[in-house]
Amino acid sequence: MRRVGLAQLWALAAGLFLWCPAIAVPGLRLPLQPLDLLAPFGLLLAAMYLRRLPPLLLPVLGTGMLSVLASAAFSPADPITLVWTLWFAFPFVLGLAIAAGHSGARAGFLLGFSLGAAASGLLFAAQIVLGSETLDFRDNFAFRLPAQYGRAFALMPEVSTYAVHAILAASIATAFLVHPASRQRTRLVALPLAIGLAATLVLTRSTGVIVLLPVTLVLALVIATRASANALTLMLICVCAMAVLLIAYVETVYVERLASASAERSGAMRLASMLGGVSVLATGDLFGVGIGQNHEIARYAYETARTLGLSFGALPDGVNSQVIGRIFEEGWPAVLHLGLAGAILVRSMRRWPDPGRAAIALLAAGSALAATGILGYRGLYTAWIWLALPAGLLCERDLARWPRGAR
Repeated sequence: MRRVGLAQLWALAAGLFLWCPAIAVPGLRLPLQPLDLLAPFGLLLAAMYLRRLPPLLLPVLGTGMLSVLASAAFSPADPITLVWTLWFAFPFVLGLAIAAGHSGARAGFLLGFSLGAAASGLLFAAQIVLGSETLDFRDNFAFRLPAQYGRAFALMPEVSTYAVHAILAASIATAFLVHPASRQRTRLVALPLAIGLAATLVLTRSTGVIVLLPVTLVLALVIATRASANALTLMLICVCAMAVLLIAYVETVYVERLASASAERSGAMRLASMLGGVSVLATGDLFGVGIGQNHEIARYAYETARTLGLSFGALPDGVNSQVIGRIFEEGWPAVLHLGLAGAILVRSMRRWPDPGRAAIALLAAGSALAATGILGYRGLYTAWIWLALPAGLLCERDLARWPRGAR
């Protein structure tokens, strides 16, 4: 009973803390966020479930550790970044994979993530009404960027990271709404959450609404509905509705960013940094430029920009993609690790009879898409969850219901 309670509590807190990276843990000189304190306890969960860890978790973690250690051995490495990856990121992946394979912890994680979404959505709306500077609670200087174009951010570094999280939460709510096995009371909670988050997404004026939201909503329909004529009709209706809404969004809300060319500059900057990051694979740097050396992207990105004729302002401190950033820092071993994790993710993309599993699969897919094209902040754990969730989701047995003799 204690084992079940601890797994559920850890997963609930993890889902909730994903929404507040820009809040610093008080009393510490290091800029730690709440999830930094929780992540290492994934090792404790691993010790509790040592004899029944998800089988697919071991190759994912093994190749990931190999990639990081090989890069640290053969390329210059920043000690703080290396310690963070080994002591925080990988234990978080370990604990979250266990939670995804445990029915109670899986429900706890989804509950925590949904509660965080609701609270962040309300705070975002309040910042829009009262002014983001008035309700700026961000005190973690490692995750505090200036407000952009008067837009809100809730407890995220800036508006784009809030948009990504809100898109993921809205897609999960949609999956619960359309899944035939969802309870009526679950739908009654999911509906206002989806509508509220959709309203805040319109106000973000974020490119992610155009790029990420349509894909995740279509995936929600594919994963959460049965193959039938009714499901196909529902999907066609939803796709047509999304097309109309996106056109209206671009022509009314997003037009300001198009007119000022800020969207074009942002896209050019992301493309240059991502292509520059991948180019390291062809320069002979087998193990990348080194852990924590993301600032080296400037010379690669500007060279790419000159070749393609791209125009933008100053580059950020690192690559605008967590996936490309790891390839840039770790080289070919990271390609092996991320390719293996991607193959496991594809295996988890199926129609799940359980709405909770369908929501977890959708969250993993959305995290992978965001980590590939949008989330480039190293300390955002959201960019790591796609490495963990599929491995736990594909467990043959529910970790909460194993026979006593299997312990």
